[in-house]
Amino acid sequence: MQQALVRMLLVDEDISQHSQFAQLIEQITLQNHQLNWCSSFAEAPASIGAGVYDIIFLDSTLDHLLSRRILSAALTQGCTTPVVMLCDPARPETRDKALAAGAEDYLYKGSIDAEVLERVIRYALRYSTKKQDSDGPQLYFDPLTGLPNRQLFFDRLNHAISRVERDQHSLALFCFDVDGFKKVNDSFGHEAGDHLIELIAERLRDCVRRTDTVSRIAGDEFAILIEEVDNTTDVINVAQKLTELMAPPFPLNGHNVSIGCSIGIAVYPEAGEEVDSLLKHADLAKQKAKTTQGSAYLFYNEQMNVEAMRQLYQEADLRRGLRRHEFELYYQPRIALASNRIIGVEALIRWRHPVRGMVMPNDFIPMAEDMGLIIPLGYWVVRQALADIKIMDEMGMPPIEMAINLSFKQLQDDKFLEKITEAIYSAGVDPSRLEFELTETTIMTNAEETHRCMRSLNAIGPTFSLDDFGTGYSSFAHIQRLPINALKVDRSFIQNVATDGDDASIVKAMINLAHSLNMKVVAEGAENIEQMNFLRTHKCDQVQGYYFSPPVAFEDLAHMIGNDDRVAM
Repeated sequence: MQQALVRMLLVDEDISQHSQFAQLIEQITLQNHQLNWCSSFAEAPASIGAGVYDIIFLDSTLDHLLSRRILSAALTQGCTTPVVMLCDPARPETRDKALAAGAEDYLYKGSIDAEVLERVIRYALRYSTKKQDSDGPQLYFDPLTGLPNRQLFFDRLNHAISRVERDQHSLALFCFDVDGFKKVNDSFGHEAGDHLIELIAERLRDCVRRTDTVSRIAGDEFAILIEEVDNTTDVINVAQKLTELMAPPFPLNGHNVSIGCSIGIAVYPEAGEEVDSLLKHADLAKQKAKTTQGSAYLFYNEQMNVEAMRQLYQEADLRRGLRRHEFELYYQPRIALASNRIIGVEALIRWRHPVRGMVMPNDFIPMAEDMGLIIPLGYWVVRQALADIKIMDEMGMPPIEMAINLSFKQLQDDKFLEKITEAIYSAGVDPSRLEFELTETTIMTNAEETHRCMRSLNAIGPTFSLDDFGTGYSSFAHIQRLPINALKVDRSFIQNVATDGDDASIVKAMINLAHSLNMKVVAEGAENIEQMNFLRTHKCDQVQGYYFSPPVAFEDLAHMIGNDDRVAM
């Protein structure tokens, strides 16, 4: 019996992509097929809306905003054909946005082979068939909460496992059980119990990303699928957020009703590589969590439980440190080679721990990043640096520039611009003396929002420098479009600049290219006279390193600036 014809549409302005798809499809076991090509985004809505295709591949690498608008318009018009987005592997955020906008699946351009393509096609066709055979969407959704039901959740979990197998990521399955639900039903009646389930569902929906799945799989049991998990910390953060969301009382029949929750967590692939084993192990962890008084979560893997407890202690320690003012700023001078004067400093945080002593940034900043504490810590750094500038001004010292490091998560904060602007004006400091240092990775991650934030902040006075230059993947063409005033050459290039011809050539090229873009060059990690002679010969603007001074406390910095007009070379 002949296979039914599978009609596929590829929307991509790149003709080579059409040829590649055609060749790959010839290699798979899908015998009876037809691949059509739409080479213009302008014509895409009409082609998609024709309603004659079984699966649509939509390119999002050239203009991901336009591709999402095309997808959204198609869904609004009632398109039920599964759409697979072709995404840029260098911009994973576009994949998440595509899935959130309604794409059924995605493929990374440049890494598509016949096996991956066949799997995606077969899943999309199976999903499409289920939709056609059902009596409507209600077959896959819980009528009380509107959440995906058990059947749809299992389907999405299966699909997610297929994705992580090919993308080498992980996922986490949460089994969530309401503590004390029977007591609510007995006290207030089943109608009130149903309303409580609706309220719980609303809170759970608010807790996860749009690309994740919350499902009601039984009376007071929910399952949550978290995709694209990078590490245990990500999972712990979600678990903590879930328990915190359940803490405030629920308004029910004129009463405030408090409940708890028990959560079992199974992480792929440690806790299983198939749907059944993941569900079984998450449920076992949940049953164990129920034996703990109050809301609790447990991993199926004991090692992960130990890691979760360790992180809880570390987070509490960091929070206490912030409350008790245990953090300090040290400052490393930046020297202008033309004048041998200190013209700026970089603010570097230290933690004076009551037990561990002086803790260096490498030992707590990554942890603060993972836990989300980098945001309040970053605001503290800005406020303290501004306060120290104000003190130096009041002491009559020469005005110097203040460089402050920013993290990607700080820029993600909705109130970042508002809080930084407020801190600057409250301190009464000239904002042009502030320089915010960003790494190439930070600038290129969520590039559009980062660029908008940089321009808005630059408009009120602060400048930007690109830190660790040469270690990332940005281009000069990209950098030129941003309000960047200085490039900081990474210490790894400076270290051997006087002895390694390759490093010397790279640094010379960086200096020349930066100057051609009207940017200053700051060399990090200058430690000896040979490095200094090289940098001076090749017109580097500023240097920073132990040759002049290690990072010092504010009092020592004030002494250096107040007593030395020039520094020794």
